[in-house]
Amino acid sequence: MRVLIVEDTYDKMKAIEECLEKELIPCEIGEARSYSEGIRNIYEKEWDLIILDMSLPTYTVSHTENGGTKKPMAGKEIIKRMYSRKIYIPTIVITQFDIFGELQISIDALNNEFEEKYSMIWKGTISYNKQGWQDKLSDLFRKIK
Repeated sequence: MRVLIVEDTYDKMKAIEECLEKELIPCEIGEARSYSEGIRNIYEKEWDLIILDMSLPTYTVSHTENGGTKKPMAGKEIIKRMYSRKIYIPTIVITQFDIFGELQISIDALNNEFEEKYSMIWKGTISYNKQGWQDKLSDLFRKIK
């Protein structure tokens, strides 16, 4: 199984990878640390699953790049772009926030929109900062595989 993790926080990415490794299913894991890197990986490679953060920098932070503008709704934008290109890869959103963007959109409102418009892509949302997130990720992972 090929899994792409789109996440800009190193510790969170490693915790997600450890959770997937506990499932004892051979996985090839790809990493993307920004909106643009995530989009490029999705367009250029084949994946069986995407694990997607909601809030990402525009570009990958490096010694020469500061990451550009933080996109609080980057995950939603990525899902919309996947849908418009008919890329229906199962996607799990993992986020630390309950409210997004200047419009203060709640995670519940986003989940309702994902369910209504993008259910062929979106397979669930996990609150990373809540106890038991690993179990929820494992459950969703098992359903998708």
